[in-house]
Amino acid sequence: MIRIEGQIPDFGDDGACRRSLEQIASGGENDPLLRFSERTELLLPGDRHAFFLDFTSRDLIWRALHSGRHSEAVCRAVMGSMEDPTVYDASAGLGRDSFVLQCAGAKVVMFERNPVVWALLYDALKRARDSYDFINSIPNGLPRLASIGSLTSHTGSEKADSVYYDPMFPKRRKSALVRKEMRVLQILAGPDEDSEQVLPQLLGRATRRVIVKRPAGADRLCKDRLSPSGSVDGGTCRFDIYMVS
Repeated sequence: MIRIEGQIPDFGDDGACRRSLEQIASGGENDPLLRFSERTELLLPGDRHAFFLDFTSRDLIWRALHSGRHSEAVCRAVMGSMEDPTVYDASAGLGRDSFVLQCAGAKVVMFERNPVVWALLYDALKRARDSYDFINSIPNGLPRLASIGSLTSHTGSEKADSVYYDPMFPKRRKSALVRKEMRVLQILAGPDEDSEQVLPQLLGRATRRVIVKRPAGADRLCKDRLSPSGSVDGGTCRFDIYMVS
């Protein structure tokens, strides 16, 4: 549940996100506050500073411009040797991997089912598009945000070359979740309890490969049913690659 302050904007999605936000709106003082003003931001209980997404941040731009498809593990796993692949990010989260993949040459469509995270992504993309200098400073433009909902819930027969899936996993004692960004996701979305059911469905939405991000040392998804053809080491994580025949 969340509190809402300000007028929910017109997201241009036939009211789908608005309805989803209204369904989880509450008046509880201990719930996170979603604030709509000049930008969309989230204030977590006990925090003094609100959280918002910013694709124009120096850190993210530096990462996108100074790393690429050969140095970024996520790019090597998702793009492989493909030129200009279409990529579905099945769990966009805060959108950083999508942004890096887009800057590396992919055509990325982001899917997100949590309405608060979706609203934060929508606002960040809108502000980024409105910045002429920013748009002209990045290669290949911005990723596209699909209407709210999971990839598996979107109807249609279109497939992408690659589908990238980064499910949230249960909180660990020693984890990067202490970072504000990951704390936001943990509070809003929690672990993906249905990831074992989602992966087989994603195989039907890709023409070339499905990539699943996992913590280093964690079991692979659907280990009794599916075996990856390989993986890419990302240091604290790995990217399991499932080729589609």
